[in-house]
Amino acid sequence: MGRLTVNEVATLKESGVLNEDTIAEMQEAGLVSTRTRNTSRWMRTKNNTWVSPQLYFQGLDGSEYSKKMTEFRAEFQSLVTKYCTSKTKEK
Repeated sequence: MGRLTVNEVATLKESGVLNEDTIAEMQEAGLVSTRTRNTSRWMRTKNNTWVSPQLYFQGLDGSEYSKKMTEFRAEFQSLVTKYCTSKTKEK
């Protein structure tokens, strides 16, 4: 059985099928994703090629993210959104 996406859970919450407590329980049980999928973001280099900034935590080896790691990832995503674009916008 696959996980529900964050968007699917939001739709179910809006329709009244799920509430915050149920969603939290489902996330703890691994039935619901805790992360959203981001649009692919790109920047042009000086030589006019495309690059995509990436973030990963080396040595994680299956451990869970801490609160600070999650906050850092969110701030990183806001910077990526601020400075990057999707390729289709800038062609």
